[in-house]
Amino acid sequence: MSNSLSEKLNKVGLKVPHILLPNKNVNLSKFSCIAADQYTQSTEYWERVRKYVGENPSTLDLIYPEAILEKESNSNDFDSILSKRIDGIRSKMTEYVSDGIYEDIGECFIYVERQTTSGIRKGLVVAVDLNEYDYNKGAKSLMRATELTVKERLVVRKQIREKASLDMPHILVLINDKENIVFDEVKNCDKELVYDFDLMEDSGHIKGYKITKDIERILDKLCILKDKANDGLLYAVGDGNHSLAAAKDSFEKTGKGRYALVELVNIHDGAMLFLPIHRLVIGISEKEFTKDTGIDVKNPLPLQDLQNILDEKKYKIDYIHGKEECLKLAESGNNVAIIYDKFAKDTLFEDVIKHGSLCRKSFSMGEAKDKRFYLEAQVIS
Repeated sequence: MSNSLSEKLNKVGLKVPHILLPNKNVNLSKFSCIAADQYTQSTEYWERVRKYVGENPSTLDLIYPEAILEKESNSNDFDSILSKRIDGIRSKMTEYVSDGIYEDIGECFIYVERQTTSGIRKGLVVAVDLNEYDYNKGAKSLMRATELTVKERLVVRKQIREKASLDMPHILVLINDKENIVFDEVKNCDKELVYDFDLMEDSGHIKGYKITKDIERILDKLCILKDKANDGLLYAVGDGNHSLAAAKDSFEKTGKGRYALVELVNIHDGAMLFLPIHRLVIGISEKEFTKDTGIDVKNPLPLQDLQNILDEKKYKIDYIHGKEECLKLAESGNNVAIIYDKFAKDTLFEDVIKHGSLCRKSFSMGEAKDKRFYLEAQVIS
């Protein structure tokens, strides 16, 4: 690696990873599954995926879906169940490498074109330096969380990560590139198609291209963004913050896995759909809620201010993605729906700088089926 390339990588907190991809005989539609933190209220989804995958190699065997975790955590024997789950994941990771199911395609970036319900989302798989990431509120690091990190959610994730031999990304990290200089450069790079297939569960199509020769040109554009970055914020973690936080804590504890795989996406990409997440306040009437808080639910406070009040009052809250669903749940019981019609993605970086990080469940990056699927991997070392 040239000194010039190394200096630019260090400047923007990246590494060129050794990427592992499934071999040519693997059925990619069955191998690649959605992020473990999706469909958390639907064990039926994960049961369908298990039935579809069957005995084929799949990243489903390398994760612990949160819907299943939630169900199993109610068992009196959960510690034993968790231990078996973690051992099983590690065993399968080792097997997939030793049996050649995963093959090393060399040091590269992967350019991704993902067909979603909102268009073709463009991304770049890279390895980020966890020394440049701080998920704590008020951080001043190169890479920061967009939403509050709930440390209780890290416990199981860290246990899995500390025993894992492979790192697989479902994390989407945002760059603030209004002129799209990074992906315009990527478009003109020398690329080799390495995968092209339909994702399971009607989740669209995905293509991936290996980039080796022109990496420095991409870094030049990222360096420009860094030089312009307000408050030094180059990367904002959109999806998968808790997984990246678990990777950070694991690295600090074990000294392994300093560089984590993520997919960089431009927040200004037209296919990057940001949706508001609504609040359902449970067990109180709208009249009682307004009397207690002074809040008009038809004209609510800005979300960050509202969440502070909801937390102070210690209301029981559910976070609902669909407007109609939230309203229906309010009508069906003694509940209050607080609806937000949109989320302003264009000011997200400024909002993170202003607030330190947004409150939990501030937004969703697209529909559930448009979230990132596991596919690429690297060895944790």
